[in-house]
Amino acid sequence: MYDIHVILSNTPGSLGSLGRVLGTNGVGLEGGGMFSTPEAGHAHFLVEDGEKARKVLTDAGFDVSNVCRPLIRKLPQKRPGELGDIAEVIARNGINILVQYSDHSNRLILITDDNTRAAEVTQQWSILPE
Repeated sequence: MYDIHVILSNTPGSLGSLGRVLGTNGVGLEGGGMFSTPEAGHAHFLVEDGEKARKVLTDAGFDVSNVCRPLIRKLPQKRPGELGDIAEVIARNGINILVQYSDHSNRLILITDDNTRAAEVTQQWSILPE
């Protein structure tokens, strides 16, 4: 899985255009979201084929800022505060969380300034052996 970061214009319809272009070209979204600033929209979406998504979007004129492999973790969801627990472990190790969202399987999607180290310190929340 890959996170694709797309810079959108902060205008009505820009997110719809992104979704339509991806869907028309067979690229499904597995999770993600977007937020807006006065200057731009920032969309982060989880896709299976990052390079295909990048090509489809750049060919359609979108500004693809980055494509990367995110850190994927699963919280037990047994009590309130679990997001705080994992975020605290990451912070305590001097790692900054840059992006966080959930996918359609209720997994935590993280992009940090050091995913390698973040993977090590969050091993207890791993979904796969690393």
